[in-house]
Formats: sequence, structure tokens, C-alpha cells
Amino acid sequence: MNLIDHFYVDKQTGTFADDLVAAGFVRVLQELFFQQGISANITQVDEGFAYAIQCEPPLDLERVGAEKRSFYPAPIIQTVKNQKKLPPNMPPAAFISYEDAKTQRNQYLDAYKQLDKTAKRADFLGEEHPALASLPPAPHPHWHIFRMINPAALIGYNGLMTQWLHLIQAGQQGSVYKLLCHLFSQSPNDIEPTIKAWRDLAKPNGWKLVDATASQFYNPSQGKGINKPLPNGVGLGNLKGFWLLEWLKAIGLYQIGYTRLLQGSKDRKTYIPAYGRMTPNVAQAVYRKFLSRMRFSETAVRSDILTVIRYLQAFLDYGIPDEGESEETAWMNELTGTTYTPADHIHGFQVAFYKDLGNAVTTMNLSFLNLPGWVTVQQDDDVDMYQSVLAEHTDIVRQFAENKGEEIDLLQMFRDFIVADNLDPFFEFTTAYSSWIISQGEKSSFPPRQFNVHNLRRLILNNQANLREILDSPGFINIARAIRESTVRVQYWKNKKNDKRYTVRYGLGRDLVRQSQYPTDFVAALSEFILNYNAENAQVLERYPEERYPQYKNKYRWDVQTRDMDEIVELIDEHGSNLVAKLLVAYGYASEYRAMTEKEEAAA
Repeated sequence: MNLIDHFYVDKQTGTFADDLVAAGFVRVLQELFFQQGISANITQVDEGFAYAIQCEPPLDLERVGAEKRSFYPAPIIQTVKNQKKLPPNMPPAAFISYEDAKTQRNQYLDAYKQLDKTAKRADFLGEEHPALASLPPAPHPHWHIFRMINPAALIGYNGLMTQWLHLIQAGQQGSVYKLLCHLFSQSPNDIEPTIKAWRDLAKPNGWKLVDATASQFYNPSQGKGINKPLPNGVGLGNLKGFWLLEWLKAIGLYQIGYTRLLQGSKDRKTYIPAYGRMTPNVAQAVYRKFLSRMRFSETAVRSDILTVIRYLQAFLDYGIPDEGESEETAWMNELTGTTYTPADHIHGFQVAFYKDLGNAVTTMNLSFLNLPGWVTVQQDDDVDMYQSVLAEHTDIVRQFAENKGEEIDLLQMFRDFIVADNLDPFFEFTTAYSSWIISQGEKSSFPPRQFNVHNLRRLILNNQANLREILDSPGFINIARAIRESTVRVQYWKNKKNDKRYTVRYGLGRDLVRQSQYPTDFVAALSEFILNYNAENAQVLERYPEERYPQYKNKYRWDVQTRDMDEIVELIDEHGSNLVAKLLVAYGYASEYRAMTEKEEAAA
């Protein structure tokens, strides 16, 4: 008996092509164990130089070589133009009609546009609504992959899938499975013996396909051009790759890939998760949940942010234990345990940006988006807490339009934060956001979204627990409240309640942070603000006494006390003026509403 329990997929390109090969091979392993009637535990682990794939129990290669059952992990795409050129009498599982998938999508979108806002919101939140039951079938989950492939890469893609169909029809799939298992049984992967073995298998069957075009959609660092090491001419050509590896990449894209045209353009972004430690059961459950949250196109930077946030939300969804534990949750608990950091399991996303050139598409940029390392689940309540924080971030990000200079800057700052493991980019964002909140508060009939103090505290302390001393200081809390009462709070009362007793301090947040490079300058600026704040409080009390203006009862501001300023000075001595200033601005422009509600509920 020939058993094997470890496989290795080398990282040969340093791009998501490696991740796609691993995902495609894991899908093949799943099928092989299924065909052998075994419920196996398959775990993919990032070893740095390669992805190690551990199987328990081991795979029996003798049974693999004798396998004859059909398996179609990626469909041939049939279009109006190519249907006469495709093999006749294909099994239904082997192909998909592009036109049928397109019609299904269009019918769904036409019906979806007719829904009212409450139905659309219920759909987004995954809740039930009577109108949702009458919708036609949802678009095929891989519609956007079909759309990417057709027409730019359709011929090469269908060539791979047609060759696989011929293999199955000849009953040789077991031999090819065995080739792949031997190829990945050790690292480095020795491709030459595999190619030779394939040639020996292909020759008597009349199969000529050995090397296939390396599509940019699976190989983002490769494209059409002068690619010879020692060129003897200037002819342009595509790079080639062994067809079985290209076939695995195509399969892998269906397993883990997310691709969309960007809103308002024909440019495209593709996102491929880079796993640290993952099982296919968890990966596929999270992938399905993630796709359900990402059904519509976004602009370029917002797409990056929402991809990270919503994938993280989907991952956290399966970490919530309950009495009727689902199969997916059981898989997640087996993978992560009760205490885990999602970034250990999903490092982030390999991203490719494809520029539309009219009659062609080219790769313009490759990047990597980290999954935020500050999300760590230590107890059951943490999952709900992080979901609340991430939902709040989503609401804030969705306010911004990328065709406005100030707002694209805010989006880029937020993207820097969401993929970072420190708070510096976040404070850059909150400082700039403070000015935007006030400017939008003057224009909009709906007040702009604010962070709430409760979630802000969780976020900051999960990044830097040593900042608790600052956030718990009564002096810090009181001065942050004074900033709030001089900016967002007083603006709300002026615009919504026609209460114009207090003056809105425009640009206060930026001014304080600008002066914070030197402690003496910051203390002077903060002292001046507090002096004016207390003076205005006294003037309002004198001008609008409660006895004559009962409508203002309990609507006066509290003064900042001398001890509050003394505490801030002590915090500056210990932590620095720049950090204290940025924390004051972040807290000062946040809302206390939800924090007060939770406190009242706890007291009740």
C-alpha cells in the first residue's frame, strides 16, 4: 500500500498564482478522499517556501491511480460563438452556458432594483423579508469569473477544460491524479519528470497539449511581450506553463478567488486570500459567506477596504458558538480553538489591478492587503464586539466618494489603517476625519457617521493595551467631552434643534494636532481652548438662565476643571504630546450615544 500524508506546493512566483495552485490541488485532494469514502482532515499551512498540505488519514495512491469516476471542478464555458467548436454531447456537469448565466443575472438585478429600501437592507443583513421570497434565482456565484474569462482568456481556458474532459472520457483521470500527487509529494517540486510522464500518457491517446498559455488572470506577473531570456527577435508572445498547473490555477480561482469590475469603469481587481493555516471546509464556508456580502461593484480603494472588512466579518461569523452548533462552526472551532487571531489563519489578500485598454487588458499593479492583526478573539463576547466595530467602519467608509479629492484622501488613509498593525494610520485618519465631519455637518440633511466612544476604546486598547491609563483618566475624558461639546455636539444642536447659544469651533481637531509636535505649544493651545470654552459657558449661563429659559434645562455644558488639565499634563509627560493630542481628537469627535445606552442598560 502506497500512503502519503504530506504534500508541498512550492511558491515559485511570489504572486497569487502559487495560492491558486494550492487551492486547486486541495480541491482535487478533497475529491479523491470523497471518492475513496473517507472523511479526511486536510490542513494547508504556510511554511514560507511552500504551502504544506497535511492529510489525516493518509491518501492511498494505489486507489488514486485506479480512479475512474467523473469530476468536473471547473466548467467549459459555452457561448453563442463557440458552441459549434466544443466537444459534442458534453455531460451537463462539464459545461455552463454563458448566455444562460447572463440572463439569470440580469433577471435577478432587474427584480432587485424594484425592491424597497427595507427589503434591500434585510437582504444585506441576511434577514428575512417577504419581498425577497419573490426574487428570481440569484446570479451564479461564479458569474464574475465567467465574465472575466470571456472573451479575453476564453480560448485558453476552454482548452484546459476540454483536455480534462478528454481525459475523463478516456478513463485516464486516475493516472493524472497520481502524477499530481507525485509532483507535490516533495519540495522542491520536480516538474520535469511529471511533464515526461504526461507526454508518455498523452502520446498513445493523441493528446498534443503539454504547455498552455499562462493567462494573466491566473499569473498576474506574466503577460504578453518579449519573454525570452535571450531573444533572437522582437516578436510578441505569451508565456507558457505546464497545462496541469494552469488547470489547477483555474480550479483554484473558483475555490478562493474574488474578482470584480470596478464601479464606473472597465478596470478590474482580483483578490486571492493568502492562508496561514486553513482547512478547505472552513475556507469554503467563509468564501460563500464573503461572496454573499460582496455582490456589487465598488470603487478601487473602497473595494480594498470592504474586501478586508467583509472577509474578516465572514470569518468571525463562524466563530460564534451556540447550542445548535452548525457544521461550519464545528469546523471553525476545530481549526482555531477558542482563542485565535484571524490574521494567523488568513494573512491577507494578494491583489492584482487590471487596466482595460479597449481591446486588451493588462496587469498594472500587484499589492498585498494584510488582515488586521488587532482582531484577536479571546472570549465569546469578542466576536460580537468585533462585528460591531467592523460594521461601524463599513458605515463610515461607505460615505466617501472617490471622485472627490478630500474623500479619496480619507479612503486611502483608512486603507492604510485597516491593513496595519499599529494605530499611526488610524490617528492620521481620525484627525483628517474631524474636519470632514464638521464640513459635512453644515451641508447634509443627515449628520455624517461618527465613531462611537465604546467601539473606539475597544479598537485602541486591542492595538495598544498600555493606552488604558490615558483613556481611563477623568481629565482626558472631560477634555475630550469639551472638544465634542464645542464641535459635533454643538453643531447638531444648532442645525437640528435651532439652539445657537454656543459657537461651533471649526478646525479645532487639526489645530490641536498641528500644535502637538512640541509639548509646550500643545499645552498652550489646549489651555487657550479650555479658557475660551469655560468663558463661553459662563456667558451662556448669564445670558440664558434656566429660570427664564426652562427649555434649556439640563442642556448646559460642564466646565473643565483645573485638575483635568493637571492630569493631561502628567499624561503628556509620560506618553508624549502628539499621542495625547491625537487621542483627544479621536475621542472628541466620536459619539457617546451608544456607550451611554449600553451603560444605562447595564444599570437597569
